[in-house]
Amino acid sequence: SVLTRLAALSSNEKEHLVEELVKACTQMSASKTGALISLEQGQDLSDYIKTGTSMNSIVSSELLCSIFQYGTPLHDGAVIIRGVACAAAYFPPTTKELPTSYGARHRAAVGISEITDSITIIVSEETGTISIAEAGELKSYTSEELRDYLMTRYQIERR
Repeated sequence: SVLTRLAALSSNEKEHLVEELVKACTQMSASKTGALISLEQGQDLSDYIKTGTSMNSIVSSELLCSIFQYGTPLHDGAVIIRGVACAAAYFPPTTKELPTSYGARHRAAVGISEITDSITIIVSEETGTISIAEAGELKSYTSEELRDYLMTRYQIERR
C-alpha cells in the first residue's frame, strides 16, 4: 500500500522488493531503457509524490518496465517507492557540476539525494549503466552489486 513505509515491510517483502527492482533494472539496462526510481527512507517525499500520477501498486519488474517504456504516458519522471506511491514525478535537478555524459535523470537523482535521504536508482538510456544517487553522490553498479547493496541496506539475509 502507498501508506506502507519500506521500514515496515517484513523481511520477505523487502527481499521480494529488492528482487523485483534488480530484475527490472537488469532488463532496462539490457534494453537501454532509461529509469529513475526513488526509494523513500526516513524523510517524507509527499511533496514530490504530488507532482506525479498517484498509484497504489505492488512493485513488480513488469510494472516498472512498463512505466519506463519509451513513449508511454508515465515514462518521463520518477517512480517513488513507498509501495509504488506514484509515477512521472519530478525532482529538482542538482546544481553540482556533473560530467556532460550525465543527463536529466542523473541530475534529478543527485538533486533529490541532496535534499532527502532517499536512495535513487538510475538506468541510463544512453549506456544502460545502473547507478545509485545517495547523499549527493553517484555510484555505478552491476546488477549483482545492486542486489548486494539493497540486501545489505535493508538488512535482508541471503538464503
